[in-house]
Amino acid sequence: MSNMVDMPRKQVPPPLELVKERIEEIMPPDAKQRIEDGNVTVIDTRNSDRFELGHVDGSVSLPSGESARDAHGEEYAKAVEEAAGGRDAEVILFCGEGNRSARTADALKNEHGFENVNSVVGGIKLWHDLGYPIEGELAAGADEAEVAMMGLDDDGDGDTT
Repeated sequence: MSNMVDMPRKQVPPPLELVKERIEEIMPPDAKQRIEDGNVTVIDTRNSDRFELGHVDGSVSLPSGESARDAHGEEYAKAVEEAAGGRDAEVILFCGEGNRSARTADALKNEHGFENVNSVVGGIKLWHDLGYPIEGELAAGADEAEVAMMGLDDDGDGDTT
């Protein structure tokens, strides 16, 4: 009988800089133009309560979880594929400030074979700051950047995107 204990392996997401090197990021003006041109699926990766408060008009709510952990699962990829009409369709991802959507884009592109997935730099916050239209209002509360420095967001889970 052995006293060896298998320690669980902690899943550590790759550094954001690495993720952003592996994906396509687009600036809000480019995203706005592509959305206006049509034939693109806009997906909001924030949690559903933030989406309900305010989101980009016409976007679909598919929360990808803290640090986009849910985006690694095939179930999430199938939901995006269904919303977009295929893994080769153009998809534009939003989150609060552009980090969760970048991680989601990385998983979709590099793990699930999506061919045309983009993350919007600065997320819905920068979109809103530029005066672009939002259906509803951005979630009120403590400033997300300030809260991020404390390591907590409005709901205390440490995920500010």
